[in-house]
Amino acid sequence: MTARKPPASARRLTAANLEAMGAERLAALLLELGDSQPALKRRLRMELSAGIGAAALAEEIDKRLAMIATSRAKVSWRKRPEFILDLQVLRRMIAGTLGDLDAGVAARRLWTFLDLADGLSLRVKDPKGELDQVFAAAAQDMAALAPRAPADIALAGEVADMLFGGGSAWGERLGPALAAFGRPFAAAVLAELNSRIAARPALKPSARVIRAVADAAGDVDAFIETVPPTLRHDPGTAAAVGRRLLTAGRIDEALAALQAADPRNRARGLDGRPDPGAEPWFAVWIETLEQAGETKAAHEERWATFERTLSAAQLRRFLKALPDFDDVEAMDRAFEHAARYPDFGDGLAFLMDWPALPEAAAMIQARRDEVVGDAGDLAEWAARLDARYPRAALVLLRAAITSLWSDPRTRADAEPLADEAEGLARRIGDLDGLESHEAFTLRLTARRVGSWRR
Repeated sequence: MTARKPPASARRLTAANLEAMGAERLAALLLELGDSQPALKRRLRMELSAGIGAAALAEEIDKRLAMIATSRAKVSWRKRPEFILDLQVLRRMIAGTLGDLDAGVAARRLWTFLDLADGLSLRVKDPKGELDQVFAAAAQDMAALAPRAPADIALAGEVADMLFGGGSAWGERLGPALAAFGRPFAAAVLAELNSRIAARPALKPSARVIRAVADAAGDVDAFIETVPPTLRHDPGTAAAVGRRLLTAGRIDEALAALQAADPRNRARGLDGRPDPGAEPWFAVWIETLEQAGETKAAHEERWATFERTLSAAQLRRFLKALPDFDDVEAMDRAFEHAARYPDFGDGLAFLMDWPALPEAAAMIQARRDEVVGDAGDLAEWAARLDARYPRAALVLLRAAITSLWSDPRTRADAEPLADEAEGLARRIGDLDGLESHEAFTLRLTARRVGSWRR
């Protein structure tokens, strides 16, 4: 009699199947694999050390951190996935396993881990940003660990040394990593940094790093000191300074900083509007006017900002300040402005997102020769307008089809939309000035009707 074949499930790598192998067989297998796989051997040592305690695990982690920090070898593209995985395992061992044993000890190792980033950026090509993601996750780990690891002020000097010798990328990692330990610790780091800068001003860290530490410490003046006088007339820079002064309750200083960089005093573009990059300035300016008690001026600025940018947030704040019925009239005025907005796509996006569908449909019909945009957005908006405003929906669908048909790479995606457009045209019947589906197809493809595939 033929032996019965074991089920396929018995060969699957599941916890139950591995447990069934028995501890002795698994141990022997792991030892055998560990001899040929250094990463696995390191992991096994760390797991064994974790069973002994935090000090033993920290010792193993320190060995690996030191090995990575002192190596100068380039990591090839073939080895990069394995190396990134190794870093992720090390990060999780520090933040997870060691963090559960001793959060304070883990926090120190996480700082050291973060300090690896600058050196590794020179050794590892990172076209997909995978290396950056590892250190961004480590910064978030630090923030999660902080409540269980009270800030050790004595560590401030070590952190300052890392920042003093590190690159500008520290500025991005510092936010979650430093702020979580509280302002006293950040202030101690800032003081340590300043003492090092005073001793060696030619080697001071980047302004981004100092600003990140100053923000974590709540030190507005330290932030402002990093801004050269020549940049204080830049609206974006002034917005950053003004925001911090406003948060600190220094309203008059915020007004002065913002007025010194007023973009309305600068040359305007061809459309007569200020540089769109100056919009953060206007947002801070409005808030500052409000806190200064200039309610009327802030209200007028909100409307002016909406007229320039179609900012739904500013319009809502503007409407909220109006008495009953006045807000309805203002809303109608806002919709009319959006329908006439020079950039058709921005105006339609505002009306669709608000939502103001009747006004959007009327805009599409009135400006149908201007309809352009992302094919996906146009198709989505057409679906929303289909039931109540089928003619406007048809205009959008045809614009989406035209966009897709213009690029050979997306031409196949036009076919299902063309089928939808044909069905919608038949349902409408009287197209009221719109060309027939047959005429649209023939004009677009210059082929026989229905020949969407090449």
